[in-house]
Amino acid sequence: MLSKNMKTLFGFVVIILSLLMVGPVMAQSNEIKLDKPQPKITSVTSVVKRNAPQNNAAEVAQMKLGTVVNAVARSAHQDTIAGKTDYWYLVNRADDPRTGWIFGGQLLDYSPARRASLVKKIIDDGLEADNTDFDDRQEIYELASISLAEATDTRTRAEFELLKIVALGHWAATVEESERDKSPYREWLKTHGPKVIKNEFGGGYKVRTELIWDLEQKYHALPVSDRIAWEATQNFRSSDCESDEVCGFLLTAAQIEYLKRHPKGAHSAEAVKNLNQSLSDDVLSFSSDPSGDEEAARQRAELKKDLATLRLVLPRVSAPEKTELMKKLARAK
Repeated sequence: MLSKNMKTLFGFVVIILSLLMVGPVMAQSNEIKLDKPQPKITSVTSVVKRNAPQNNAAEVAQMKLGTVVNAVARSAHQDTIAGKTDYWYLVNRADDPRTGWIFGGQLLDYSPARRASLVKKIIDDGLEADNTDFDDRQEIYELASISLAEATDTRTRAEFELLKIVALGHWAATVEESERDKSPYREWLKTHGPKVIKNEFGGGYKVRTELIWDLEQKYHALPVSDRIAWEATQNFRSSDCESDEVCGFLLTAAQIEYLKRHPKGAHSAEAVKNLNQSLSDDVLSFSSDPSGDEEAARQRAELKKDLATLRLVLPRVSAPEKTELMKKLARAK
């Protein structure tokens, strides 16, 4: 007969063997094979491919934004991560033999025929995402650059050229002047320095506005030029106006150029409203007041030039709100 210790040891062996046999069955039951591979594309930066369908599983590899993969299986149950509920997908790539699991909330269904529209959405979402850092924004910029190189028609090329400039400005904001001599910022400035300027008051760098206006001129005949021109007006020049109403109007005056180029544009009513709000009584008085120092004289000359341009532009603008603005202009000397 077996001793008590031998019985205990035998029991442990039985349990271990049972677990070894059940383990693969359990793993298999958690994985549902797909009828055929489903192409998908990563929709966030630095996607982690894991060795099991769970967020704390070991990392197999990282993939950049816009990477196309094939899903061959999914998890049996959905998971909720960062407010998104989806399955995990077992994926592979032709150029990478390592399979792994990616949470479905980080993927979109992919089709080569829809590539341009999918990538545009991914880039737009990336530009609007919160808490992105230098590396995240580099992936967004690189995806825009790759997509621009892939574009085969003028309209698509114009859209991705705009996204590339916007992504560069988005990326530039993470480059602190105090870190400019350190890697990777040193290399970044060597490559992109001519296209950006320091953001004196907001920190970091920003893309040169003239690059966006040049792009609008390049594609002025296309509908996308309206969006390009409005983007240029939103790329505010560095300034610390605070309560200075004249300074505030001069910043808003970029929208006069928008109205000049697109008097019936999608944002014409918004531009007229903004200009009307910023053209206050104090601004009108300043335009005709000869007193002040050299800086005041410079501002006054710039203001008078902007008001003169606005007088010429407004008659061609279709926005009904222009009536009040025209009355204000009549008071300016």
